[in-house]
Amino acid sequence: MNIALQQLVALARRFPVVFGSILVCLLLGGANYYLRDRQRVLTLHHEEVRRNGEAMLLSLTTHPRITAQLNTVKEALELIDRNLVVESDLAENLGYFYQIETLSRIRLSQLSQLSSQPSPEGNPYKAVPFSLRVVGSYSQIVGLLRELETGPRLLRVKACNLVRSDLKTNAMTMDLTVELLGGK
Repeated sequence: MNIALQQLVALARRFPVVFGSILVCLLLGGANYYLRDRQRVLTLHHEEVRRNGEAMLLSLTTHPRITAQLNTVKEALELIDRNLVVESDLAENLGYFYQIETLSRIRLSQLSQLSSQPSPEGNPYKAVPFSLRVVGSYSQIVGLLRELETGPRLLRVKACNLVRSDLKTNAMTMDLTVELLGGK
C-alpha cells in the first residue's frame, strides 16, 4: 500500500494539472450528489406543504357554508327543545290534544297520559305515551291525523284502530296510542 501511495504522489508531482483536475472532479461530483439529494428532500417537503395549503384553502372557502349548516342544526335543536313535553305537566300535555280537537273539529271522548318507560342510559329524551279515543267523520279524523303530524310536538303513532261507530251518520271512532317526545 505504501508503494502505491508513493507512486500516486510521484504521478501528482509529474502531472499536477491532471491530478488537480481529477481531484476537482471528485469534489464536484460529491457536491453534486449532496445537492441533488437535498433538492429531492426539499421537493418532497414542498409538495407536502402545498397539499396542506390547498386543504387549508378548501377549508377556508367552505367555512361560511359549514357555519351556515351549524347554525341550521342549532336552530333545529332549539326548535326540538322548545317543543318537548314535560311528563309531569299533565295539564299542558292534555291541553295540546284539546287544541288539536278544536282545530280538527273532532270530539275527544277519552284522553289519558300513560306511564312512560325509562329511556336508555345517555339518551336525553324519553317517549311520553298518550291514549286517546276520538269520534268524528272520516275527514275529521284525517284532519286530526294531519294536525298531529304537522303540529309542533314530535310524536310517533304506536297503535291505531279505526271502526265505524254509527251507520246512520257515518261517524267513526278511532283509538290511538301515540308517544310524544319529552325531555328527561
